[in-house]
Amino acid sequence: MSLGFLLAAIIAGGTLSGFAQDPPADCADVDGFNALYTKFTGTISVDAKTNKSIFNPKTVAEKQAALDNAKQILEKYGACPTFAENVNYVKGWISPIETAIKAQNERETVGVVVTRYDNGIRDAKFDDAYAAGKEILAKQPDNLNVLVPLGLVGLYESYKNNFKYNDDSVRYAQQALSLIKSGKELPQKNAKGVPAAGVFAFERTKEEAISELTYAIGYITYYGKKDKKAALPYYYEVTQLPGPFKTEPRVYQSIGNYYVDEAAKVGQEIAALIAKQKAAKTDAEKEQIDKEIEPKTALFNGYTERIIDAYARAYTVAKADTPANKTYKEGLYKTLQDTYRRRFDKIEGLDAYVASTVAKPLPNPTTAVTPVLDPAPAATTPVSAAPVTATPAAPVAVKPAAAATPKAPVKAPVAAKKKGTR
Repeated sequence: MSLGFLLAAIIAGGTLSGFAQDPPADCADVDGFNALYTKFTGTISVDAKTNKSIFNPKTVAEKQAALDNAKQILEKYGACPTFAENVNYVKGWISPIETAIKAQNERETVGVVVTRYDNGIRDAKFDDAYAAGKEILAKQPDNLNVLVPLGLVGLYESYKNNFKYNDDSVRYAQQALSLIKSGKELPQKNAKGVPAAGVFAFERTKEEAISELTYAIGYITYYGKKDKKAALPYYYEVTQLPGPFKTEPRVYQSIGNYYVDEAAKVGQEIAALIAKQKAAKTDAEKEQIDKEIEPKTALFNGYTERIIDAYARAYTVAKADTPANKTYKEGLYKTLQDTYRRRFDKIEGLDAYVASTVAKPLPNPTTAVTPVLDPAPAATTPVSAAPVTATPAAPVAVKPAAAATPKAPVKAPVAAKKKGTR
């Protein structure tokens, strides 16, 4: 009965694994196996302290030769029971060796590109740096030593009215910020032993990187892309962060200049209404236009006070330690005086107003400006007389000063820089 079942199994399956089979011819080749196995194990040593096996070949060619030898052992002797233990040992090395070869190939390929990238950053050959950086990032998308410098190059080139790197800089700056803020470990330590990312003149600590990359996005958006409103969230964020650009006066001046532009639009609307009022034929028409002028005047006042607020902060943090900085600080104060006089019809009390203003939190420039309606003076003339609201003059914007060219790349700790505006 047992023989019957056995025959049935053979007929149904065509064979019976492991039953009455002769081993492959290679299984008798003990000398051949030992030769290949000894050659393979000769590439491996054991650390006397840790008792861990170490794969010794250094070059890709040496690693590949060992891998080929291991695969030959598996192909010829993998089915041999006599060599099973040895074959399994060899089999366990296949995947680690393949991984090591792939990693070394990538390192050696990337190494050439990294050298080109480093040279591009160090020698200010930024076309080369961006081209090489893109190749590196294709394989290492979270490489902060590439992302941080390429996120900043556009900022420094913008100071020289070179905007060709703007889009790339903004994209890389955003990627770097996302990684750093999410807790990505910085890849090295600077000369002071502080964790840092970037290379040569673009090496930054975490605090410096977040501050300057955020500023870079704001500056490029404001001056390079000419989109002042879109830049405001980044400028405001810079003022709320630690780091060197929290006390950069041009951040606050740029916010103030945005308010200048917005106030000018409202001023033009008021001027048009006043002209319309002058041409009106009846007191009722004049009175109706007065009602249109009043809220716009209040909004204009609100913008004017925001201008004073921003310039007060720019003036407060501006240094006067060089002739150029002293001239710049004096220009800020002159704008403060002019704007304060337009708003309050006096100059007395400006310094106290500035001190009181900067003691308060900076208004978020992305929020709506609160209109400020002054109390109406006692009426001394009938409504039909000349309108009480005078044409407000648009505040004068200080033209941003030209920025200094960034220092030649050197590997040194980064001090807070004096950035100019265009």
